[in-house]
Amino acid sequence: MAQVEKTVTPGDEDTAVQPSTSTNMAETMRTGSQSSPPILCLGMARTGTASLAESLRFLGVSNVHHGLEIIGPEFQKHWQILDRAADASFPTLPTYTGKPFTRAEWDEAFGEYGAVTDIASFYAMSLIHAYPDAQVILVERDIESWSKSTEQVFKPWQSQSQVRMIHWVGSWIGSIEGKVSLKFQLGWTQSKHPKDIYGNARAAYERHYREIRATVPPGQLLDFQLKDGWEPLCQFLGKDIPNVPFPRVNEAAAYARHARRTRNDGLKKLAKKVFLPCF
Repeated sequence: MAQVEKTVTPGDEDTAVQPSTSTNMAETMRTGSQSSPPILCLGMARTGTASLAESLRFLGVSNVHHGLEIIGPEFQKHWQILDRAADASFPTLPTYTGKPFTRAEWDEAFGEYGAVTDIASFYAMSLIHAYPDAQVILVERDIESWSKSTEQVFKPWQSQSQVRMIHWVGSWIGSIEGKVSLKFQLGWTQSKHPKDIYGNARAAYERHYREIRATVPPGQLLDFQLKDGWEPLCQFLGKDIPNVPFPRVNEAAAYARHARRTRNDGLKKLAKKVFLPCF
């Protein structure tokens, strides 16, 4: 990988984000018959995925996929693909098909994206096998702080009434996000019941990083810490180093805003379903 030799000042971004002339491993493995793979950012959710996504956008990566941005009726087909992918990816699910999800199938979901983050990490091994020529960025957080930060993600599944509510509201308003999220979290944690997801998450987290590092060739893998800033990321991607601070997004706050927005939108849709027939 070519070394980065200069920095970029604000206002020069259009020229700064051009890749270096060196050919990376992913480029040499591509063929004319295959789609260009997205950059696979497979650090688990709540490891700074929003900050990483923002940094990639700044570097000129087009259309970065993040879970907080695919909620709404226009994304239902996208969630249907993730639903099928879960059935193909997780042997512990009762709906497991045993048939690997192909590159063409993943392209239906991610073909238009230059990089995938956050939710994509739950499908890490399937994506690695589908895109063996992809560059992989792995951000790992201390397991204690990660476990604490994921309480609001995994713990709600311990409430059977909440699980039923998610399914009931989703079926009423025609939304499958909750059902699919439960499915891939069950599969990733190898849990048989929703109440077991939070308790199994730590072992799943350790297994996740161990399997990725054992599978991805070293030349295609960047073990990245957000505190290290632009330099290692830019060297890996063949980008010039911006002369601006590395993005810092408050992921917990972003998730809380997303949860409130999703809940409120769901309640509005439910209210329309219930009350409009009365008028």
